[in-house]
Amino acid sequence: MSINKKTILFSVLGVILIEIIVVIAGAYSGIPDVAATKPEGSMMRWLLSTTKDHSIGARAKNITVPPLEDSALISKGFDHYHDMCVTCHGAPGKTPDEFAKGLNPHAPNLARSTQDMDPSEMFLVVKDGIKMTGMPGFASTHSDSELWAIVAFLKRLQTMSPEEYTAFQKSQPHEIMEENGEHHDYNKRLHNHAHY
Repeated sequence: MSINKKTILFSVLGVILIEIIVVIAGAYSGIPDVAATKPEGSMMRWLLSTTKDHSIGARAKNITVPPLEDSALISKGFDHYHDMCVTCHGAPGKTPDEFAKGLNPHAPNLARSTQDMDPSEMFLVVKDGIKMTGMPGFASTHSDSELWAIVAFLKRLQTMSPEEYTAFQKSQPHEIMEENGEHHDYNKRLHNHAHY
């Protein structure tokens, strides 16, 4: 290897080493503000959003989407959405709960934010969640069929009016009947056990 090539190589490695040291020093310094009340800068928001979108897209490619038009499936998805998701994401005619205002990033309005998402991407997000956003993954508590039901309802939610949502709500039981026959109320569990 020539002297010039060695110089370039060691220069590049030196820059990388300095960057690593700066990052580690910054982490230990306490200077970065991790408060949820302080929004990230535009560059960090772009980096996180771009990383999220491409990560979800890459992992959703091999997911086979089942038929999602069945009314019973959509109704089942509504049950889960109303008990688990409204507190943070809201719904047509329903605002998120007060605590959701303190989330950073804010939980999106799913009637709008899912418009450009493929159902496979929605499924992946509902199943695995998204790190450092407050979005939990429900893979450990729900079967794939239940998660697809939520996706089916999310597609219906995109065009649902407040009146339609209220009508859906009135036609459903208050609690979800799990496949094993047990009842659960996710809103109650969330407020009783969540710590922020």
